[in-house]
Amino acid sequence: MTITTKDQALLEKFIVDNEELEELESKLAQFNIFEAIGVVRQEIRHSNFLAFLLNPSQNHRLDDIFLKRFLKRVLLETDKPKDEEYANISAVDIDIADLKDAEVRREWQNIDILIQSPRHQLVCAIENKVDSGEHSNQLQRYREIVELEYSNYRKILIYLTPETDKVSDENWRIYTYSNVAEIIDNICNNYKSTIGTDVYTLINHYSILIKRHIMTDSEIAELCRKIYGKHKQALDLIFEHRPDLQLEMADNIIKLASQYITSKKIFLDRYSKKYLGFGSQEWRDKNLPLAFHFENGSAYLVIRLLICPYDNKNIRERIHQVSRDNPQIFKKSNWAEKWITIYQKEILNQKDYDDADVEKLMKKVQDFWENFIKDDFVKIENIIHENIDKLIISDISVETKA
Repeated sequence: MTITTKDQALLEKFIVDNEELEELESKLAQFNIFEAIGVVRQEIRHSNFLAFLLNPSQNHRLDDIFLKRFLKRVLLETDKPKDEEYANISAVDIDIADLKDAEVRREWQNIDILIQSPRHQLVCAIENKVDSGEHSNQLQRYREIVELEYSNYRKILIYLTPETDKVSDENWRIYTYSNVAEIIDNICNNYKSTIGTDVYTLINHYSILIKRHIMTDSEIAELCRKIYGKHKQALDLIFEHRPDLQLEMADNIIKLASQYITSKKIFLDRYSKKYLGFGSQEWRDKNLPLAFHFENGSAYLVIRLLICPYDNKNIRERIHQVSRDNPQIFKKSNWAEKWITIYQKEILNQKDYDDADVEKLMKKVQDFWENFIKDDFVKIENIIHENIDKLIISDISVETKA
């Protein structure tokens, strides 16, 4: 896209004599440990650090101070769950408890943070959301897991989020990152001499990070809104020309797959930056409605083998039957009138994209691709080749034999 004279004037106005921008840059220029190591809105990194603070056994010199203060404030500041099983514990119970025996787990049964105190028969599950929301009824599933594994324990379920989001399961208490920052600030003020300069600096930097990047009502957030209000057109223009990670990934995947077009006799199609198709050249030569698709999402990458829409329903049915006859490589799939997924593998997920580094992402893609092209691709290609005559037999021939 060509930058016009008007566009250039907008950008110049945005850059020159922009006091709010200078103020914002000044605030962001202040050194922050977490920004330096790339921990800004990466959910997994926030969960790691919170698990560190919540664990009395870690070397932050707080014992169970942060854990108890966090749980007490959650119980005091959130609405009680309707289910008595999740409302039968109070802040007083936590205040008088010695929680130094508490064990903190990360990603146990996919729960972001799980805290258990065998001494007090207490368990707490924390689902942490920085940018994404809940999905696939995960809160209900996690609650059921906790109920099954800790049936005799008192339970606290916490949904940690930048804002007071709605949740699908009312047994989860909604708690915000602004409250976490307040707890950290309070501990910094009261325990600076106890925890030492190193830990004080670390947790203070974490509180600043939350205020800069997570809280929607922070000073920096307000400053950003003011700048956007004054310079909307210039910022929209900058945003329009921002780097596109999804597009970069698509370009790199095409380059990677292109190396195998001749040696492996595959065809390659690019439908968009989100969908890239390829398959055995034999499938195309024989008019088989069959193709692999890379689904290149903004924060995931999946490969699927699809039976594609096709006028000849019989050929689609025969391919589907071959896949069902070979469950060792194909996934179980139900019949569908359009697209039928008979093979699927996840290559990258949200956690991989937390770092959002194209080189790291593509290294994982390349490792997957090299294994896939030598293993699953060959197996699938051989199965289809062995059944090719059966797949493309004409309907007239079938009727004649009958």
